[in-house]
Amino acid sequence: MSRANVIAIWDQWIRLFHWSLVIAIAVLLITGETGVGFYDWHRLAGEWVLGLVVFRLLWGLAGSSNAKVAALVRPLKAFDHLKQLARGRVEPERGHNAAGGFAVLIMLLLIGIQAVSGSFIADEDELIEGAFYGVLSSDTTDWLYTVHTTNAVLLEVMIAIHIFAVMVYLLYAKHNLITAMITGKMPWPEGRAVPEIKLQPFGRGLLVACVVAVALVLILR
Repeated sequence: MSRANVIAIWDQWIRLFHWSLVIAIAVLLITGETGVGFYDWHRLAGEWVLGLVVFRLLWGLAGSSNAKVAALVRPLKAFDHLKQLARGRVEPERGHNAAGGFAVLIMLLLIGIQAVSGSFIADEDELIEGAFYGVLSSDTTDWLYTVHTTNAVLLEVMIAIHIFAVMVYLLYAKHNLITAMITGKMPWPEGRAVPEIKLQPFGRGLLVACVVAVALVLILR
């Protein structure tokens, strides 16, 4: 594959968001499941995740064209893509494929529920409290605690599915999604028309990130 066939696919902010989210969720799962560093890191990582989700939603409005929320919702093409995957002949796409777009939305929904619910609850011994713990009634807080613990299981299942799907694309369909998310580039078949996308400059993402960071500090602290 010549260098001429390597094209840009992901902007810096999508990649920063993705890998920051991976690290933060890993911290949450480790502290939540093992208790190691729970009181020191769990709430901090949860608030970081909340900021990442807010950033991603805003970047889905103001960001690069293939990062927009509307680009993730393609129900009819999702079934066609899964059929292609089953045959091992997946067409390259300059962004999330249709099925992957739905997976992103589901993942963001579960992560958002986890981050928001965690802001209103405390652990069983009330040694670590969310930023808004005590604001709601005890019944609502108890319900949110149940939501938080149940949703954590759903999130773990979704993460496992995500990892499995990435490996299927890599080993079966010969599409390396991991490298593309690291470098922001992907190989493109010679002779095939390259879909046009508009990648937004780094400065725009920096502005969005600063706005989110300041807003969260003011609200949560």
